[in-house]
Amino acid sequence: MTTQSFQCPSCGAPLLPRGNAPVISCPHCHTSVIVPEELRQAVEAEQWTTILYENFLSNDNSWVVGNQANEYFAKLNRAVAEGRYRWEAEAGKPNSISPAWLMGYQVSDFHLIVNCKHIVGSKAGCGWGVIFRILDNQNYYSFRMTDSQSFAVSVQKDSQWSNLVDWTRSEAIKPYGVNQLEVLAQGSHFTFTINGQVVSEIDDDHFSQGLVGLAIEGYTLGEKIVFDFIDATLREPRGNK
Repeated sequence: MTTQSFQCPSCGAPLLPRGNAPVISCPHCHTSVIVPEELRQAVEAEQWTTILYENFLSNDNSWVVGNQANEYFAKLNRAVAEGRYRWEAEAGKPNSISPAWLMGYQVSDFHLIVNCKHIVGSKAGCGWGVIFRILDNQNYYSFRMTDSQSFAVSVQKDSQWSNLVDWTRSEAIKPYGVNQLEVLAQGSHFTFTINGQVVSEIDDDHFSQGLVGLAIEGYTLGEKIVFDFIDATLREPRGNK
C-alpha cells in the first residue's frame, strides 16, 4: 500500500508523513508543516497494529499493586480500580524514581501512548513518565514530565543515569490536567510527543529492544504524591509477528 502524499503549503513540494509525527519539516524549503489529521490516522492504521490497550478496569495485565515502600519512597501504594492505576507515594529520598513495567511485551520498534493525571504534589516536586526498552531495573530509557511544564529524556545504563535531553520547558504540558506522553521508537531514532506536539527527536543506540512501563519520580524529601494513570496503548509495526 502506498502512503498518500500532500503538498507543502509554502513551496508546493510533495511531502510524505513520517511515522506518527503531527509536524514535519519540508526538506525543500525547511518550513514546519502540520500533517493533516486524517492522513496521520490513515498512516497509523496502515503501518502499526495495536498489541495492547490498557484501560485499568481490571488488573488482567498483572501490574504491581499493594504497598511497595522502600528506601526511596517511605510510602508507595499502587492500586488498579475504576479505570485508573493510582500511585500514592511519599519521597523518602530526594530525586527518587519508582518504575513498574509490563511483562510479556518485548518490543523493538513501537509506538507507546500513555495518559496520566497529577492529583497531589507540587508542580516541581514530582513527575511521571514512561520507561521503555527495559532490560532490568538498572537498564532502560525514561521520558518524563512535571507540571512545572518541563520534560526530560534519560537513559540508565548499569545503574548510571545520563540525560539525552536535558530538562526543557514545554507549553504543551497542562498543569494538573490529563497529559499524554508518546514515544515513537524506530531503530535508534526516537520521537517524543506531549499532548500531540512533538517536543524532541533523538538518536541513541544504548538498547535495541525491551519491555515498556510507567514511572513516577519524587524530587523533594517528604513530599506526598498521587498520580492516576488513565490508559496506555502499545503498538508495533504490522508484520512483526
